[in-house]
Amino acid sequence: MILMDQHLLFLLNQQWTHPFLDRVLGTLSSMAFWLPWLVLGGAVLAWKQGIRGAACIAICLLGVGLNESCIAQPLKKLTHRARPHQALEGVRRVDVAGVRPKLCSVAYPMQITRSGTPDSADKVRRSFPSAHVLNSTMLGVVLWSFLRWPGWLLLPPLMAWSRVYTGAHWPSDVLASLVLGVPFSLLLLWVCESFWRGPLTRRRPQWTAGSPTLIFPLFSGPRSDAKPGTL
Repeated sequence: MILMDQHLLFLLNQQWTHPFLDRVLGTLSSMAFWLPWLVLGGAVLAWKQGIRGAACIAICLLGVGLNESCIAQPLKKLTHRARPHQALEGVRRVDVAGVRPKLCSVAYPMQITRSGTPDSADKVRRSFPSAHVLNSTMLGVVLWSFLRWPGWLLLPPLMAWSRVYTGAHWPSDVLASLVLGVPFSLLLLWVCESFWRGPLTRRRPQWTAGSPTLIFPLFSGPRSDAKPGTL
């Protein structure tokens, strides 16, 4: 298993590389670059869809908080696994330029370095699981269920690829994170849908009147605006 992990890392991080992939996957992996776009997208979603859009944003924020506090951080401390660039020499580390704001990094070359001799004194070992993959899985599933565009489901595997490509995680880290993230995301949606259609509808019917069901089509059945015989 360890040898396969290292072999896949070697292929994705050192052999199957290209300057275009450096730019795309390195940028995808930078949360600081995407944060302003996520804020802007959330504002547009709330403006376009009102209370339902605000609910989507709230679920995403809740999911990120639960991922970090209940899954990612406890498992990182429990497993204490070294990242590839901490355990192996010569791992490519791909990142956007270190400028502020990060949005300006698109005008600069990517930063590509290689890891040196492993330092056994390095105590910060937080490779498993990948919080990036956990959160992107949750975002992909939630946004797909709200916005009904299946392209959002490409986000988790692309993020998983980028984290291995940039030398931040082992292939087994991102695969396990996908396995953990999918059921957690579905459970989160089910709980929020149940709350929307139950306690919230009873206590704040004016909030849910325009959308008797929050999530479609995973748990909700037909939309309230659907014609008879259609979804």
